[in-house]
Amino acid sequence: MATETGSQPGVSRRTFLATAGSVLASTAALGLVRPADASTAWRMRGDAFEACSCNVTCPCNFASDPTLGFCEVIVAWRIQEGNYGDTRLDGLNLVQYIRMPGNLWQGNWTAGVYLDQRATQEQVQALGTILSGQAGGWFASLSGLIGQQLAPQQVPIQFETVNGEHRVTVPGLLEVGTERIPNPVPGQPPLDIKVSDIAVAGLYTGTVHVRRSSILKMTDPNLRFAYSGRSSLIGQFEYTGP
Repeated sequence: MATETGSQPGVSRRTFLATAGSVLASTAALGLVRPADASTAWRMRGDAFEACSCNVTCPCNFASDPTLGFCEVIVAWRIQEGNYGDTRLDGLNLVQYIRMPGNLWQGNWTAGVYLDQRATQEQVQALGTILSGQAGGWFASLSGLIGQQLAPQQVPIQFETVNGEHRVTVPGLLEVGTERIPNPVPGQPPLDIKVSDIAVAGLYTGTVHVRRSSILKMTDPNLRFAYSGRSSLIGQFEYTGP
């Protein structure tokens, strides 16, 4: 059964995962974003998943209004292989958390980002340039939807996969995991529904698997929410630029 605890009153409205462009507009405030160089080639590929406050499966991914009238979501990436110019990004994890006040495409998101504590300053600078949209590519197309960018944080991010299900933990701030949806037909195995061509084109590469959240709990002072049994998707990604 789905359970939920919504955002605290007064918290700015949310935005997505994928729009990691939001992610690091605010790194500029920390002096971490290098001057944009539109000619620098970059590439990232790996695993991605999202979990949100909507019923399975999230209507936002099909250009419809969110289940509750707003959408609170996290998107997590595990970079298997990546580079920004000569700067390697292999093995790093990223999380974006968002609150969208209405339809995804109406914008005015509130968004924050967690960067892997293991990243060097050079890697953080590279990720900031990519995620802010300055380096072109997929993130540039969504960065304009963010109304409020929260300051990024560099924290420990544990991204685990067990039996095909993902779980991400940021100590003291975030815990989120996926699970298969129980089959409504007695005696049948859990569902493994697959979808493609979602509205947020480019977030995933190829087919994605429909899941539900086993837990979704954000306890960040800037944005708090808790749900379980709600919409989740898992898949792979490959982004390039400029």
